[in-house]
Amino acid sequence: MLPLALLPLLLPAPASASNLLGLSTPPLHLTVAVDMTGSSKNPAYKYADQARLLSQSVLLNQLRSGDTLTLLRICDGVQTVADFQFNSRNGARMARADILRYTGALTKPCTGKGSAITAGLAQAAKRGSQTAGVGDVVVLFTDGALLDDPKRAALGSTVSGLLKRTETRALFVAGLSPEPGAGGASIRDAFVKALGNAARDKRLLLAGAYDLSNVYPTFANVVKGARR
Repeated sequence: MLPLALLPLLLPAPASASNLLGLSTPPLHLTVAVDMTGSSKNPAYKYADQARLLSQSVLLNQLRSGDTLTLLRICDGVQTVADFQFNSRNGARMARADILRYTGALTKPCTGKGSAITAGLAQAAKRGSQTAGVGDVVVLFTDGALLDDPKRAALGSTVSGLLKRTETRALFVAGLSPEPGAGGASIRDAFVKALGNAARDKRLLLAGAYDLSNVYPTFANVVKGARR
């Protein structure tokens, strides 16, 4: 497991004391969905390590007291690991032990076949609609492989529906694989193509499997802007 000491490497810049404590910031609904199928099960690609690092960083650096947190683990189905409003004394961050417990459960390897990427995004949209008036930020960690997703034909419409919601502030898709997929295109390129027109939405942020440290600061700034 990657230590939490590494997480500040993903921060864009030191934050003010009030931001660190989460004081006087409008609440958000943060959803983190982690796809633990495909390459994520292969230790050679270290996808599980990256997924764990990203989810730990979101819980440590982005979650504020008053936010709603939804954690979804994607295998052949979608498992809700956590779904609650986070409240803490004096606006303190989530405890380290809780972060490790939640992210450990979130990134547990899948044992079956199949992939519910589209269903996971649909569930994120449905859950976000239940906190009306609160801005939504959705993070999806996936290699982007869709061949085992029985609902892959609906990926574009599902993402479009999520982005059409006025409450949606950002959708961050991280972990996309450069490996060759069907037809010779990379898995990442095939995933982006499947998004259709939704791929051009300015609220969609994409990161490759080995590009998290470069893109995360941009994501952090988007979350900061979403609270204004």
